[in-house]
Amino acid sequence: MDAAATTAAPDQRDSASCIADPRSLERGLGIFAVHSLLYLATLVGAVSSFPLPVNILFAVANGVFIALMFIVGHDGSHGSLVPQRAWNLWLARFAFIPCAHSASLWRRTHNEHHRRTNLKGVDRVWAPMSKAEYDAASPLRRATERLYRGPFGPLFYYYGEFWFHRMLLPLARDTRAEWKRHLPDCLFAVTGVALMLFGIGTMGEALAPARPLWLTLVMGWAIPFAVWNYMMAVTIYLNHTHPAIPWFRDENNWSFHRGNVRCTVHVKLPRFLIPLYSDALAHTAHHADVSLPVYALPPAQEKLKGAFGADMREYTLSIGEYRKIYTACKLFDFNRMCWTDFEGTPTAATWAADCAMHANT
Repeated sequence: MDAAATTAAPDQRDSASCIADPRSLERGLGIFAVHSLLYLATLVGAVSSFPLPVNILFAVANGVFIALMFIVGHDGSHGSLVPQRAWNLWLARFAFIPCAHSASLWRRTHNEHHRRTNLKGVDRVWAPMSKAEYDAASPLRRATERLYRGPFGPLFYYYGEFWFHRMLLPLARDTRAEWKRHLPDCLFAVTGVALMLFGIGTMGEALAPARPLWLTLVMGWAIPFAVWNYMMAVTIYLNHTHPAIPWFRDENNWSFHRGNVRCTVHVKLPRFLIPLYSDALAHTAHHADVSLPVYALPPAQEKLKGAFGADMREYTLSIGEYRKIYTACKLFDFNRMCWTDFEGTPTAATWAADCAMHANT
């Protein structure tokens, strides 16, 4: 069942009770149209006959707009972009073409994340290994985990863990059995990507005929897609990873409030930089009520902060803050309930007492 259609648990309704639902067809369509045009405009700049440094700047900007189109598709998949279900489904499908995602595969994996946020074994998004799991892993898997948990890990994480085999085609073990259900959306996504690549090549031939096709595809697809993958990976990392928030292995210690309010971080950026992205970073409000559109998250975040201030996690993103996070958050000790380094030495405060108190209530 889609997250947009699930019935809220009692504590979910309590967490979301202070939030309105201001979905608007006009506003949702406007956001889709504006960001589609900006995506196309930066794509034209990336493949035009400008000097290569200018093309690269446009290519990076195009990757940012792929990420913003993804936000539109994300909301459509939750049924939260506009009020009408059919509009949401089709807007999501089209918005996901630049990031090469099947809408149904995205909903399946993303709903697991929302159903039990930060619960190991259910939520797959940046789920940390324990020391025992790390020690039992192969040398290649340990090296991969060290790469992912380092400063440049988000450059590789989404490629390796999610994109092709979970989001474009149902190749992962847990999705193969359901491949028939995902086939229509997968065919739509693959066809959309093929047409997009053909369009990029055709556009490059018309705008910069002296350039080889491979360079046009690097500027019009490879660089933007790499930028999008990085933005996706680093965003979902920061949304639920911090020395001050735990992961859970025992569902008895987990609750909706813990996973979605206490373990969901509001990463703050100046809104004027990338408004839609900054709005989406009000992530606690999204987890409290997935029916809220991205344009309603900032005021909802403030209301939640007023209601649950002591439980809210927020910070302004900086290089220093990011370094603190990736330095501390390597492995998670599910017995002591704290983050550790790769040697098992604790690097953050423990949640053990809090879990014990929760178990006794």
